Amino acid sequence: MPVLTAGAGLHETLALLTSQLRPDANHKEDMVFLKDVFSERSLGYLMKIHEKLRQYERQSPTPVLHSASSLAEDVAEELQSGSMSTEEKELLNLLLSPHLKAVLSVHDTVAQKNFDPVLPPLPDDFEDDLEEESVKIVRLVKNKEPLGATIRRDEATGAVIVARIMRGGAADRSGLVHVGDELREVNGVSVIHKRPDEISQLLSQSQGSITLKIIPAIKEEDRLKESKVYMRALFDYIPLEDKATPCQEAGLPFKRGDILQVVTQDDPTWWQAKRVGDSNLRAGLIPSKQFQESGLQVQLNSDSGLRRSFRLSRKDRQGSSGEGSDPGEPEFLTYEEVTRYQQRPNERPRLVVLIGKTEKHKRTPVMMATSSGLQLVLQHVVLLFTCIFTICFQKVLLEQELMNSNRG
Repeated sequence: MPVLTAGAGLHETLALLTSQLRPDANHKEDMVFLKDVFSERSLGYLMKIHEKLRQYERQSPTPVLHSASSLAEDVAEELQSGSMSTEEKELLNLLLSPHLKAVLSVHDTVAQKNFDPVLPPLPDDFEDDLEEESVKIVRLVKNKEPLGATIRRDEATGAVIVARIMRGGAADRSGLVHVGDELREVNGVSVIHKRPDEISQLLSQSQGSITLKIIPAIKEEDRLKESKVYMRALFDYIPLEDKATPCQEAGLPFKRGDILQVVTQDDPTWWQAKRVGDSNLRAGLIPSKQFQESGLQVQLNSDSGLRRSFRLSRKDRQGSSGEGSDPGEPEFLTYEEVTRYQQRPNERPRLVVLIGKTEKHKRTPVMMATSSGLQLVLQHVVLLFTCIFTICFQKVLLEQELMNSNRG
């Protein structure tokens, strides 16, 4: 590993730290984020300025004269009062040059420590101005990832409002952008009269550092806590094919059987979720259970045809025999809530028995699909459980026949 010398400055330290960053499988996104921050050109310039100022403080030079400009003017007047030689003419031209005058003016300003700007007097309505909107400048650093926030247009005021913050995105990691904030500018470009799709395109095209001018919400939303709700998806979802999603780029694609960790359910139509086992830590938008069921209901109502209507009505009549079933509302399979199983250190593995027909081809697909989690049970153990199940079933049938005969 390279070693810094004793006289290495902060700029060299930053460059060495950037070169030593190595990708980590568990913190890949964090490493990319740090590398982008340390490689930012503006940060390097700030480090160089910092080193120059520290060097200036160590030297601590003191000015010999606080009014060099006045002295130069006096010398120029003295030279112009009489005949001048060639050297005196050259000196006069040098003293009258605008560049030297500017250098001497800066020297006098630094020598007199006249750094503070001259502010105008406070207006009479100063207290009224305090009640106006406060603007906040936020600077974020992101790579090719999306910003992690969606926007909407307020119908009443026409303002561009932050609708939601995606967990794990650049906006969420910064902690500076909140739901309800009003967006005014992006990298110095006003977004007041732009459409939401134009603003989204402007945000996606911005790479590296991005500067936002926002007006904080009156009541900033609290930081969302990590949710422990897990759902098994019972359908396939492709955000790019969903026209109802508020932002297709922010959608989370998944397949039937995927386990999803629902981060927040604050929005009744769109949840934020992450795929369990996915290396991507950013959350994405998925349709809520209620919204997905309503969409399927609308699609079902729009389908026409006598055969389909007859088939649905027949299924409804068959399902009406069960308790709690509603023949007018068919059940849609969207999500199934599941719980993560945590095996204790001293707990023995759970025994899973598949009871069914004894044909080999019936068990083989199940065992092949779950070969990593199940072990093949010995044939006599399966036979034992099958016998126990058969005896119990016959006993129940016998008791039922006895009850029927007694009633007769």
